[in-house]
Amino acid sequence: HIVPRYAKLAEAAAQLGTLAERICDMPTSTRVADLREAAIAAQNAWQRVQHIRFGPVERDMRSTRFAFWPDVRNRTGRELAEVLHARNREIFKPDRFPNANVVIQGFPALERLLFDKDSGRLLVDGTVDAHFRCSMVRAIAANLIAMSKAVYEEWTRGTDSYANIVAQAGNEFGVYPKADEATLDLFKSLHGAVETVADHKLARPMGDSADSARPKRAESWRSGQSLENIRRNLEAAQAMYLGENGSGARGFSSLVRSQTKDVKLDGLLRRAFAQTLATANSIKLPLREAVSDPVERAKLAKLKTEASALKTILAQRLTVALGIPLGF
Repeated sequence: HIVPRYAKLAEAAAQLGTLAERICDMPTSTRVADLREAAIAAQNAWQRVQHIRFGPVERDMRSTRFAFWPDVRNRTGRELAEVLHARNREIFKPDRFPNANVVIQGFPALERLLFDKDSGRLLVDGTVDAHFRCSMVRAIAANLIAMSKAVYEEWTRGTDSYANIVAQAGNEFGVYPKADEATLDLFKSLHGAVETVADHKLARPMGDSADSARPKRAESWRSGQSLENIRRNLEAAQAMYLGENGSGARGFSSLVRSQTKDVKLDGLLRRAFAQTLATANSIKLPLREAVSDPVERAKLAKLKTEASALKTILAQRLTVALGIPLGF
């Protein structure tokens, strides 16, 4: 589940970097469009593995550097504006940018540079500002490449790879002295994916009513990818439960059936994942519009209720079945 997704993230980041180099060499509106597509593809790859919050991605604050969100105080906007205003090219040095403020290193800052109002024109108009903006895009892309490559390699290379660390869980001298400690990290990722959707990616923009909706509190609203992010997160959680390709092998589902023999719980979770995703896929408008549309908002409310219920089942039923400590 984990390693192939990091491999795809590294591939998508590399493609993004290639297109970022091209647009800086010769900025055109066509190349901006291509770069936007590559940025969305890389962001999608990140959303498919965003729920993994242990191991190499947590080293050097990488998960936060990939995507600083929620950004309740608009730190990304303020810091990015300061950098663009100062035009200090020292920030682009290889040893400087990875140590810059985390809020400007990842996907949210890149989205502002590519999808904000007039961003396309500002990248290609030939001014000093355009050149600096392009360099900023290139620096973020290079940073995403470096981080995604490092995370993948740290999961896969050598006898001390994190994949081996997880496989050797239960070694009293290892990272996981008890085998179930690795299971707990995996469960936290599964539960966290659903919790983030219900409590943040839906709750924040929806508000308590259509009148109090705040669409600009949604993740990735500028690029129109807010709802796609949610779908990617739910699909990833479902795959983590069922096993990749829905096979049941190596997923939590197979563990529930083999270890606890609780076929009813497994069936309940399978139905809950399927229903939650079906509701997410039924929403026809972008999230920024759906929060105020009477018909689509009702679907969003249903999705939030279903995601919250799924979170509760995981927290209250699956933890008991697998013997995961209360208050995990």
